[in-house]
Amino acid sequence: METTIRKIGNSVGAIIPSELKAQAGDKYKIVKIGDTLVLTPIRDDLFSNKNDWVGFRDSISKTDREWDEVDN
Repeated sequence: METTIRKIGNSVGAIIPSELKAQAGDKYKIVKIGDTLVLTPIRDDLFSNKNDWVGFRDSISKTDREWDEVDN
């Protein structure tokens, strides 16, 4: 896929192709790594529905717990 950077007012922007299913109003964090721009969606609602997390704690394996407890 390819897009072109365009002038939009005093800024610049790019058209995101519809195949990527971006929606108007979606928020993204942009990071520049070398000459590459990386867009990562911002998900404020990750923990908003408690029912989505029912049973999650029980699904964590012993190895996962040990890894999480390792000091950095």
